[in-house]
Amino acid sequence: MNKSIGFFFAASVLAIQGCQTVSFETFKSEQAAVEMKLPDNWQVSLGQGAIPQSWMGLFNDQLLTSYMARAQTRNPDIGRAIIRVRQAEAGLKETRSILAPILRSDFQMSGVSGLDEINIRESFSDGLSASYDPGLFGRNGIEISQAESLLDASRANTERVRRVVMAQVARTYIQIIETEYQLRLANENLDFIGETLRISEARFTAGDIARDQFALAQLETANAEANVASLELSARNLRRTLAVLIGDNPDAELKVASDLPKPANLNLSILPAEVLGRRFDVAASRARIAGSIAGFRQAERLNWPSLSLSGRLSGGGVGIQDLFDIDGYLASLGASLAATLFDGGRKDARIESSRAGLDEALISYDETLRNAVLDVESGFDRIAAARRSLEALERGSLAANKALELEKIKYDLGESIILDVLTVQRRVNSILASYISTQRRLLDAQIDTYLALGGEPVPPN
Repeated sequence: MNKSIGFFFAASVLAIQGCQTVSFETFKSEQAAVEMKLPDNWQVSLGQGAIPQSWMGLFNDQLLTSYMARAQTRNPDIGRAIIRVRQAEAGLKETRSILAPILRSDFQMSGVSGLDEINIRESFSDGLSASYDPGLFGRNGIEISQAESLLDASRANTERVRRVVMAQVARTYIQIIETEYQLRLANENLDFIGETLRISEARFTAGDIARDQFALAQLETANAEANVASLELSARNLRRTLAVLIGDNPDAELKVASDLPKPANLNLSILPAEVLGRRFDVAASRARIAGSIAGFRQAERLNWPSLSLSGRLSGGGVGIQDLFDIDGYLASLGASLAATLFDGGRKDARIESSRAGLDEALISYDETLRNAVLDVESGFDRIAAARRSLEALERGSLAANKALELEKIKYDLGESIILDVLTVQRRVNSILASYISTQRRLLDAQIDTYLALGGEPVPPN
């Protein structure tokens, strides 16, 4: 017996000696190497930027704020993300239960009788058993760490989804305002073009213009009517989209402002490196790395020795009263130490697979960081370009209005005809439409940039 025990422990010692592991610091250095690939100004803190603390601070629009508040609680994407967090929390709670022993109780009753004479002899037994796995070599801690990483990733993804939905609500709301503004201009242009068509028809009837000129006026009218119909459809679809985003039915009646919100001043000439800490896709990517590290460490310990402890208290008798007799109970304790000496390469394959998963997580982290830099820098570039376009359109609008004013004076003096005035008026409206469209593009760029900066720094209650 002693020889068997000695051989068992000798084999376990050999198995322990064969347990090789990769240092946790090695993994952290690999993650740090990914972060060092960023541009220099993203690796250090350069100061605090003036990032709005909420969407309300970005666009001071009460209606938009109310729609965002409704989306927080009624949007299905946000709702599903929150449910996934609940699932991850339950999973972590279940995993942490391995730190406590498992207790089981049992009760049995049986009866025996011969076939020649029915005489049932009863017997009773009950027992209480306990088992516990202390998780040698940090197994329990690694498993809990993996569950915690999953929860962290779920929470980060929920906040990312929340901010993406808020951006969609803001973008759709602004598109509604722009489309309905463009629709008003299109109807106004249609009135001008209709008047032009009426005059052209009268001149064609009088023989003042050729048939092709009248046909061009008819074509322009048809195009204007088609543009109005297209804008009306876009406005209806955008309102339906906004209703669904905030959790309403598509036919819900929603109020919107008549004018676009004023652009915010996202003045971040000094870009802090903490921007990466505000982005929840970066946080989710880091959590996935932590989970992959835990999975790798778990694979390393697949064949390492494991220890299990058990105990049982049992009793029995021929009568139910015997179960209350303490002298009839027996107690037993046991311990088991087991280790796999040969598995045909299963452990090595598991380690290789886990290492590949970790490498993939590091590559994804690298991609996430680069995309974060791209999103922020492209966002500010788009804002600057839109502002330059607005300045040019403002100069063009002033010139067009001046030309319209002069054309009206010439018409009053009899030096031009009403068609010339209508033509210039349509050009003025065309520049105004371009200005409104560019203003909306500026607001879109600010939404995307605010989202690229992480959105609200603190999750809403």
